[in-house]
Amino acid sequence: MKTKIYAFALAIVALSVTSCTKDDNDPTPVISTKVDRTDTITLGASYVNDIYYSFKNGVIAEVPRANWDIAFGVPVRSSSILINSSAGATLKAYPSTFTTWVSNTTLDTTGYKTWDFLYNSDTTWEDGAFSRNATGFPNYGWCIYDYSSTHNLTGNAIYVIKLRNGDFKKIFIDKKLSALQKYTFHYANIDGTDEHTVNEIDASTSKANYIYYSLQDNGIVADREPDASTWDILFTKWIDNSMVYPVTGALQNNGITAIKKTADDPSTITYSDDQFCSKINTIGADWKTINMSTYQYDIPTNRYYIVKDKNNIVYRINFKSFAGSSTGVLSFYIKQL
Repeated sequence: MKTKIYAFALAIVALSVTSCTKDDNDPTPVISTKVDRTDTITLGASYVNDIYYSFKNGVIAEVPRANWDIAFGVPVRSSSILINSSAGATLKAYPSTFTTWVSNTTLDTTGYKTWDFLYNSDTTWEDGAFSRNATGFPNYGWCIYDYSSTHNLTGNAIYVIKLRNGDFKKIFIDKKLSALQKYTFHYANIDGTDEHTVNEIDASTSKANYIYYSLQDNGIVADREPDASTWDILFTKWIDNSMVYPVTGALQNNGITAIKKTADDPSTITYSDDQFCSKINTIGADWKTINMSTYQYDIPTNRYYIVKDKNNIVYRINFKSFAGSSTGVLSFYIKQL
């Protein structure tokens, strides 16, 4: 564990009516509201949108994918800080130890091309890019964890971040006051100009997983992510760490588990509780492959995903179509088991 010190069509629910008679005088029908539908959503041309989706309620939010650079973990016990790598942001740790922010100085970037890129984990939300240079407890990359008294996180490293527009900045996360859920950080141009000090980004009132910030626009991106309790999977684009390449698909929310299954007849699928996987890319992006002869996407008809939500309700999903970057339209069938 590198950072886990703390972690469109409207959906139409098919209604089946079953008569259930308590007695001859009360023939009150019982209505089943189990999910059983085909949904079509669109990420837009070049996948410009992120879609937050609920198994029960369908699309919860559609937001621009490229309107932020970094994101701060909300929970008290989270040290996660993400970068928006799918929109072009990159991150590298400066190869020297900094314990405080140094103003009005030029950062020596000699050898920058040889420094390692740092990416968000694609298996857990808690392992953000800013912690991928962690050396082990209590060093969690950008911070040192004070485990003996305050439980706060104190800045320990400076980074060079390339923004969505291609600008380079140096950035230092000063601290997270854990109990108060407040972050403080600095950033500036590489030569020290255009310096910004952001005091106490307050995550304490948020019900989302992350607070998003645009270094390009110098401000918080308000209401970007819906309440964490309202969505199950996120249709988005991310860096697949196994091949360091951007992919498009679905990432699970915290607490959502899944199993990948292959079957010619879905009614024959069996599974057990110990097979459910918490890796957020269990659904992932490999439910489709590009056909190099037709340049269209092929989707296996025998690929299914068994998913369990936070209330232990189980669903079966199989994807039906994927149009690719021309429109970003995809469809899938979802059935509550």
